Amino acid sequence: MIAETKDEMRDKILDAALKRFSNYTASKTTMNEIADDLHCSKASLYYYFSDKKSLHFAVLEKIGEHFISEQEMEAEKDLPAASILMNLLEIKRQFVLRYCRLEMFKILNDNSAETLRVMAIMKEREQKMMTRIMEKGVAAGDFKIRNISELASLYSQAIEGLRFSVLDCINPKFELEPDEIEKIIDKQRLLTEIFVKGIKQ
Repeated sequence: MIAETKDEMRDKILDAALKRFSNYTASKTTMNEIADDLHCSKASLYYYFSDKKSLHFAVLEKIGEHFISEQEMEAEKDLPAASILMNLLEIKRQFVLRYCRLEMFKILNDNSAETLRVMAIMKEREQKMMTRIMEKGVAAGDFKIRNISELASLYSQAIEGLRFSVLDCINPKFELEPDEIEKIIDKQRLLTEIFVKGIKQ
């Protein structure tokens, strides 16, 4: 049997942890359970991850990369800019519904240096993506925008802000219930409709 590389084993651990965290949440999952799922020792997990929090963060980083990449691919499609904005909300809806038990906000709100670094990278990629979408709308003659980058940033901030205004505050369990997710997305769709009408030629 061919020995697994470090990257392959690390990916297997992340996949096993994601499955556990998605079903039971990270707080209710132990490193022993993940090790049992993989038929390996707990020491093997600690070779790759210093503790459960670092494993949780790595899981979120992995799915976060997939999430932003999926959005970037959607942004490059040959579709009207307004349609792309709506499609991005559906991608977000499906993502959050799928991973609503991952306690994302528990890690994302810890304000550690590593969390802030990764979040800054994601925000920069999102800003570039939104700017490209607005540029596409202007080039097609659909949007009339003076400062594209500024408006792209304003739209992203408004969409993100709705998440907090609808919930009033982060759920103390660090979980979003499906009905809360649907409520947020509905508000974001309405805002997008109003936003697009305001910048149409």
